[in-house]
Amino acid sequence: MSPAQEEQEKASTSILKERRFKLSRACDRCRRRRIKCDEGHPCQACLTANSPCTFEEPGKRTHPHKSKRTATLEDRMHQLETLIQAIPPAVFAAGGAGASALTSSQLLSSDNIASPLVSFASANHSFPSGVPPPSLHVFPLTNPSTHFRTSPSMSSPRAQSPNTAFSSMLGQSSHTPNGSNCEQPEETTRMSICASYLYFDDEGYTRWQGETSGLPLLDLLVENHTQVKSETEKGSPDPAWANPSPHTANPTWFPNRTPRRTDVNPETLWRLITSYIVPELMDSLVQCFLCTSYYLLPFLHVPTFLADYGNPRKWGEPGFAALIVAICCLASRHIDDPRVRSDPSDGISAGTQWFELFGRLRTLPIADHPTLYTIQADLIAAVYAVGLGKLSKAAALLSEAITVSIDTGLHRSADTYDLFNPIEDEVRKRTFWCVYLWDKQLSAHFGRPPMIRLRDTDIGEPAVVDDEFITHDGMLPQPAGTESRMSAFIAAVRIMVVMESVLDIPPPRDRTGDTSPFLLRAAGVLSGHVRPKDLREEEALLDEIRRSIPPYWAHTSATLASDDVIRVTQAVRLHCAEQYVRMLIHRHRFSNFVAERAYNALMEEDPADMEKEEMSAAQSCALQIISSHMQVAGKGLMTYYGVHVIHQLTQAGRTLITILINCKTEKLQYLIQPAIDALRSCVGLLRRFSGRYVCGQRSGDLMEEFCRCEFFLS
Repeated sequence: MSPAQEEQEKASTSILKERRFKLSRACDRCRRRRIKCDEGHPCQACLTANSPCTFEEPGKRTHPHKSKRTATLEDRMHQLETLIQAIPPAVFAAGGAGASALTSSQLLSSDNIASPLVSFASANHSFPSGVPPPSLHVFPLTNPSTHFRTSPSMSSPRAQSPNTAFSSMLGQSSHTPNGSNCEQPEETTRMSICASYLYFDDEGYTRWQGETSGLPLLDLLVENHTQVKSETEKGSPDPAWANPSPHTANPTWFPNRTPRRTDVNPETLWRLITSYIVPELMDSLVQCFLCTSYYLLPFLHVPTFLADYGNPRKWGEPGFAALIVAICCLASRHIDDPRVRSDPSDGISAGTQWFELFGRLRTLPIADHPTLYTIQADLIAAVYAVGLGKLSKAAALLSEAITVSIDTGLHRSADTYDLFNPIEDEVRKRTFWCVYLWDKQLSAHFGRPPMIRLRDTDIGEPAVVDDEFITHDGMLPQPAGTESRMSAFIAAVRIMVVMESVLDIPPPRDRTGDTSPFLLRAAGVLSGHVRPKDLREEEALLDEIRRSIPPYWAHTSATLASDDVIRVTQAVRLHCAEQYVRMLIHRHRFSNFVAERAYNALMEEDPADMEKEEMSAAQSCALQIISSHMQVAGKGLMTYYGVHVIHQLTQAGRTLITILINCKTEKLQYLIQPAIDALRSCVGLLRRFSGRYVCGQRSGDLMEEFCRCEFFLS
């Protein structure tokens, strides 16, 4: 174990031990009733009940008369200590040079597929399998199990009807949310002159409506309205009602309305979830997410999330329980534990039983309420569904995340409203850009049109400040000499913005077979402002993004030799994302040349020099993507990545196969051997992913079929 890991373990252990020996000393009555005691002499609970407050029974720290509850708590603390190092060695790392050394016959052999239960970690790599964010050392991960009564045993939870499981979960609560912002449910602060209207609905949730709703114009007129007086009224003194007191200067909209929310019983919800995922395993999965996937999608403010995770009330609020289940589904791909699989012998089944539970939670009346946790739950579930090979389900979940994001106004700037504290404002920005990022990745991987575009938004980028320096009261600057983890995320978002422009290529103007003159004219009008794309400006933007990446995250030899796992993995992530967009640009130009030759029946002629240049450039990008992922796999760090790696490898492999098929002349023979070697490595990595991801298996199989086709044609 490295010195850094030993210090990390000692720090975490000391924090947990410190908390262990700070068990409260409740009075006898509070202990018997199992209620919270303020440890006063007498305590407030005994004063209220007019009951004697005594401390005569053996205390919790008295041994050997230790109470069962104290022993349970200490056992729980011991489990938490072990969770710090509970994540197994890297799961998805492929053997570095072994894949590239595969022969053609080995490549196409079905016996070469790795077992789903085989660990792909390098036997001698020295990198940790997960890096907890700093907040996790200060705020230990603690679930709310101690706040709930012991749940009755459920021998067969899946045999129950969903109606039975949810029958005691619903409840109605009439309350006014804390804070002055919720005292007037539909009151907003002064807004700037823009087609945007943010307000609170009748349940106290933030809502947004745009220009065509008419509300922005109405609000603007109301804000600037002054009463017109006649000539006689101008000379007469103002009546008493014309001089409102300061208390009536801002009248309450809908003064008789009381926000009513449909909540659920958090204890019943907790029982349902823990009947599928035991608390100890849930803690391990949540920690695994925070140590790996969180760095790809950093939408959480970790200290706030950890506080909510241990708060039993939060489990009854819209979206939070669903988010925890979605996180467990996604983290199940990164952990070796038979309990995460519905079929212990099938690695692909990891999390599938919980994904069914997530679907049940979405049937609750609170499932579609516009909260940040609802959006985040849909996003994480969509990412998991992509890896599961359920593309339509993933697209539906992602579209719901986008819809609710627009519903809550995440896509529009809230700077002119005094509604959110610094933490809420940053989480709103991070959540939107994570949804935006995955919308572009899904669109690029499967050739789908984007569901939201940059022109629909005016929200700013997240602050380049880590969670530890953002509080409810304000935001501190990032300390000098440290690099914020958010700067890498912002660079990834900027690359996806360029990706949007690459995806937004207008369709051909010639609508052959369309007999409607109206659609022909309308297509010309609607796409008339779109210029023909050679994507030169997009390349220039990528050059600018590369120059703006801080040296700490730059893809250099010094970075790749670093012992900082997050630095290495994020640098490779940014490099592969940039090369991926460049590969799509060159492949688009290359496809235009091929299409032009095909339409002119010139496929047997030599490609032009410009076509050769684009082929060579596209191959270079594909080789860099594959070699970078091979290096990361050789270090045992694939567990820090997600399903997007499979799609990048798939697109790189398809590009190489396209180039191989097009290399028909002697002048292009120099491209063949590097493409074949890289293709073997690509298929080798995809095969290793196939033990955990259905989409990896499908991509590998499809690429093998193309390889067989190319071998047959050659």
